[in-house]
Amino acid sequence: MAVKKAWFNLPVISALSVMLIILLVYKFGNFRQEHVVKQFIHELQTGNYQKAYQIWGPSESYPFKEFMRDWGGASSYYGQIRGYRILDSKTHGNGIIVYVEFDHLKQPVAIWVDLKNLTLAFSPFKDLK
Repeated sequence: MAVKKAWFNLPVISALSVMLIILLVYKFGNFRQEHVVKQFIHELQTGNYQKAYQIWGPSESYPFKEFMRDWGGASSYYGQIRGYRILDSKTHGNGIIVYVEFDHLKQPVAIWVDLKNLTLAFSPFKDLK
């Protein structure tokens, strides 16, 4: 009788294990990219804009002066960042879109994280679905 019961438990335990692994991969699959976004926001909160710009990924198409207009403190487009939370992250092509909710903004901000070099950009895909 015990052998028959153990035989039944093996498929059930296997199925539950696979489901748990899938759930963990879904929940933590974009951990590195979310961590980069958190590091970026931390640098903004502490006023270390040069470091935040380095995390963003300097480029000629988005010079530091424009970066400061968007992210540079209380008078910038996104304002002074105090509180935030990561709402979600989704894989899209060669990047991850991280949706960030800032306490002082009405809409979440979609930040693109490049999978290859982990630099940031504004996501062309804004909708949180």
